[in-house]
Amino acid sequence: MSVATLRPTSSRAATSPVTRTLGVSLDTLRHLGLGLLGLQAVALAAWSALEAGRSALSRDFSIYYQAFWLIGHGHLTPFDTPDGFSFWASHGELLFWPLALAGRLWPHPVTLLWLQDAALVGAETVALGWTCDVAATSARERPGSRLPALLVGLAIVLLVADPWVYWTAAFDFHFEVVGLLFVLLAARELWRDPTSRRLWLWAALALASGDVVTTYLFVVALGGALAGARWRRRGLELAGLALAWEILLAAAGADKGSGLIGGYAYLALGAQVPPTTFGLTQLVKGVAAHPGNVARALWTRRLDIYAALAAPGLLGVASRWIALPALAVVLENALNRSLNFLVPGFQDLLVYLWVPVGTVVVLAALGRRRARLAAALAVAVGLATLGWAAVWLPRTPGHWLRVSAGTSSVLATAERRVPAADEVVASQGVAGAFGGRRWIYPVMGPGTLPVRTPVVWVVVAPAQGIETDPVRSAIALAAELAGPLRARLVLDGDGVWVFRWVPRPGTRSLIVPGAVPTVAGWSSTGTAGTPVTDGPSANWRAEATGRPGYVVDGDYWQARPGTYQATVALATTVPVNVEAWDATTDTLLARRAIPPTDGPRVVTMPVVLRTTPGPTPFGGFGPFRIQPVPPPPGDQLELRVWSPGGGEVSVASLELVKSGR
Repeated sequence: MSVATLRPTSSRAATSPVTRTLGVSLDTLRHLGLGLLGLQAVALAAWSALEAGRSALSRDFSIYYQAFWLIGHGHLTPFDTPDGFSFWASHGELLFWPLALAGRLWPHPVTLLWLQDAALVGAETVALGWTCDVAATSARERPGSRLPALLVGLAIVLLVADPWVYWTAAFDFHFEVVGLLFVLLAARELWRDPTSRRLWLWAALALASGDVVTTYLFVVALGGALAGARWRRRGLELAGLALAWEILLAAAGADKGSGLIGGYAYLALGAQVPPTTFGLTQLVKGVAAHPGNVARALWTRRLDIYAALAAPGLLGVASRWIALPALAVVLENALNRSLNFLVPGFQDLLVYLWVPVGTVVVLAALGRRRARLAAALAVAVGLATLGWAAVWLPRTPGHWLRVSAGTSSVLATAERRVPAADEVVASQGVAGAFGGRRWIYPVMGPGTLPVRTPVVWVVVAPAQGIETDPVRSAIALAAELAGPLRARLVLDGDGVWVFRWVPRPGTRSLIVPGAVPTVAGWSSTGTAGTPVTDGPSANWRAEATGRPGYVVDGDYWQARPGTYQATVALATTVPVNVEAWDATTDTLLARRAIPPTDGPRVVTMPVVLRTTPGPTPFGGFGPFRIQPVPPPPGDQLELRVWSPGGGEVSVASLELVKSGR
């Protein structure tokens, strides 16, 4: 029997207890696996509570939580303000409406995260059951063999230890995770009994989960059709249904969240600007004419392709059932212009759940001829996954939990104080916590945001969360609010400023400025400094607390090699040091000792940034490597003012401008 045609003799026999092997029955191992998945569910729920409590929820979460909150409060046609269109038009995720009713029972951000955790562990449970079916079939064919028990143990390791599963849960909320539960249920039902009526129930729920999940169902059904005659007819019918539904969603305009132009037009057009009518036909023709673009993209991202397939087992791609869906998802994400789509996360979740099943299928088929080889490979694959877990699981908090406890306390106070009817503009890295309202706009960088209500609250947290907006751009926005816009600073502390802005009559937009060369001292206080924000904003400043240390720091300029001039406006009664640092490499570039001043003084000094190798984000080591998304080009330069303590130091502003080549 080939790998592709491995199947249970009957759906009933596949789930019945089998003889003991390796000293335990397969049923006992299955219960052990379920117990470990239960512990994993508890761990994920605790992690979600921590993330929600820290407000470590970014733009993607704000989109879903806004719809979750609005539907739960009776607004059945929610508008997705971060994207600028109706929520249903994003992906056609119709199943989200009944899910959002849970928002009436417990209207908190963590509720949405817990629902995602439950769906994720549920999908893993389906995958585990599927591997137990395969092992049971293998055990009946080879009574007394130890391999079936080893395969169930391997499946448990692949599902519970894969670090990318945890990274999926750690990144906000995405409805694809919920929908994949139904895709897995439909796939397993197709494999067990193609004539089952339940197959259509799971398929319908998958289709109702949106256009992205529909593509997953399509490739899974097509993979089943290609796997053997037993599944061909029903697989083709299911694939045809998924394709028709995908076309219908596109015709209805319910796929606006799946950007074909932004993600894939470069494959067909290179550096050319795509036309507004660019579609699938133009993409196919362009790729056919320029296949080298595809080859270059795949070669550039080979490490991430390998990481996505290796951690959940890798061998599974040799199964005809598994190969097409797994490779289709990986290639789709690898070819997207944004590198974020392939770096481990929710986009590849189908692979993390699908490949373990295929790995067990492949090894069970191999075990009929080479049992010892199959057992050795099973051990090797399990150890490899544990290696991925050892390298990457400890890095999960540092990668995803980037909001300090002090900052989260300020954000929680702000969220309670902001009326639900008012618009909120918030830094992208913490915007998710403010999604429970009609108008929420994450700050993604310089640009223009609409003004929808008479009162607008602006939450600026430049160095918190998974932030995309440059620090100086966020600081410039805070300075603009405090100055020309005359917004009132309501709350500040731990790197957060919350402004209440009453726009002038007729104001329709808020302009988010770019990264300006000058930074206000009050916006960049260090461990020995405190912001003074009393009176007119022109008088706001950073003042020393009297302790030794940096009065100001954290004012980052993204700079390329060259010569710059640093300017600091300050006043001091004690000797201080004005310093320029390459924060990327933690290197002191320049220092100037300043004696006590007689009132305010402007200090200037040259700063030379020489050619550097640039930052190197952690990418793992040995066989457990990924290719992380590179940071912006250049190094981060930082100006600091150090005080020995015991005196008065006031810093009004800091500036860094390029003065030469």
